[in-house]
Amino acid sequence: MKERFSQHLGILGEYARAGFARRAEFRLEFVNQVVMDCIFYLVHILTFEFLYNSVDSIQGWSRSDMRVFLGMVFVSDAFHMIWLGAAWFFGAELKDGKLDTLRLRPAHPVIVYFFQRFSPEACLNMVIAVGYLSWAWVQGGYATDPLTAALFLWALALTWLGRIMLAVLFSMLEFRFVNSDLSRLFLLLSTEAADRPIDVYPRRMAQFLLWLVPVATWSWFPAALLLGRIEPGFAALYTLFVLAFSWWTLRAWRRSFRHYESALS
Repeated sequence: MKERFSQHLGILGEYARAGFARRAEFRLEFVNQVVMDCIFYLVHILTFEFLYNSVDSIQGWSRSDMRVFLGMVFVSDAFHMIWLGAAWFFGAELKDGKLDTLRLRPAHPVIVYFFQRFSPEACLNMVIAVGYLSWAWVQGGYATDPLTAALFLWALALTWLGRIMLAVLFSMLEFRFVNSDLSRLFLLLSTEAADRPIDVYPRRMAQFLLWLVPVATWSWFPAALLLGRIEPGFAALYTLFVLAFSWWTLRAWRRSFRHYESALS
């Protein structure tokens, strides 16, 4: 177990090293990407700040609550950009038979494939996102004692796990519907859905995003956890659900990979 864990860390380290080396050759692109992402964050922040100049709350979310929620949206998005960029290309590479290296199994194929496109510029985005989230959380008076630091880490771990889980889940559709690009479509739709608290959706839609396709793990649940909007019992239950769902997703993905036909087939 320890040796396999070290092996996976080594692979991630090599991906990171390759990512920094690649971006060192395209510094202008690095700067442009960071600037564009900062504009993305600013537009979201200003949109809600203007809205809260006219209303006191949106579906029970105050201005301070929404700042924490937005911070979680940014953190989740930054993690996807850092590590999961390959998810956008999975359908095309599956169709072209470019997954042969996964058959060698130097490590878990999910790690080998989905984490290969490390983005150094997104690391700066993560610093900005975590900084904004921390400021919003403390400024809102939610960080009441040192023990809440564990809650903060719990929330971060859940949003990152949720990103991995759904990227892998959506990619399984490509094994059944080759050249459909369904994984990209569902990633886009999920990104749009996660930009808003699930409270704003009709009840059935909210339940769908909570349990069937757990987009709530990206932003709503971690933010609600930090804000104390959910009971401890439900927080523990939902965390166990996410862990179980992730375990099932990884096993189901490996079974789906058996449908892959090599470029040499």
